[in-house]
Amino acid sequence: MYLRSAIYRLLAPVAICIFTAGFGLADTVTVGNVDKVQAQVEATQAGQKRAMAVGSDVYFKDVCHSGHEARLQATLKDGTQLTLGANATMVVDEFVYNPLPFTSGALSVRVTKGAFLFVGGKVEEKTGAKVNIQTPVGTLGVRGTTVWGGPIDKGYGVIVLSGEVTLTTTTGTVVLRQGQGTMVYGQARPQSARPWPADRMKRAVASVTLANPPAAR
Repeated sequence: MYLRSAIYRLLAPVAICIFTAGFGLADTVTVGNVDKVQAQVEATQAGQKRAMAVGSDVYFKDVCHSGHEARLQATLKDGTQLTLGANATMVVDEFVYNPLPFTSGALSVRVTKGAFLFVGGKVEEKTGAKVNIQTPVGTLGVRGTTVWGGPIDKGYGVIVLSGEVTLTTTTGTVVLRQGQGTMVYGQARPQSARPWPADRMKRAVASVTLANPPAAR
């Protein structure tokens, strides 16, 4: 089962997270934390690199990069879960979240390289919320979503495991619903929404699956 269950605990009932590229906030504003790491993953902030480990903070505008055969799973403060496959790069460009009801929110994630899995959190539940993922082929507008994206079969693929996604490229737009995927090859239009072959689906999931730690003796 691809969906994960998570318990989100508010440290302050009226806490507000508003982090956008235009605000010029301090480099060490925390937007989430690392849940799991496999092999070597680094984050770069203001030209300084640091190794990522379980429990590490994810800062606003961190450039997170996973190495060969590496994986990273992190959870943002609203419960959004982000998983990176090997040789992937991700940045959180915008994060606006207020836990109070009847407020809007925004989240913008940029994945410039590699495969990812995105599981939406509480920002997506806000009326009028704007949540998008920038990819090498275009922008994913997401809603109530679990979505995979990444290079596969000599193209770039997107598959929706729950919710709805709109992929907009320079050559066209396609709407994907649960169980539907698309492929983009070069500068061609995105293919029409359709279920993926079982083998492609299996390889996509494997690209973001973390190895189980060895059992305790």
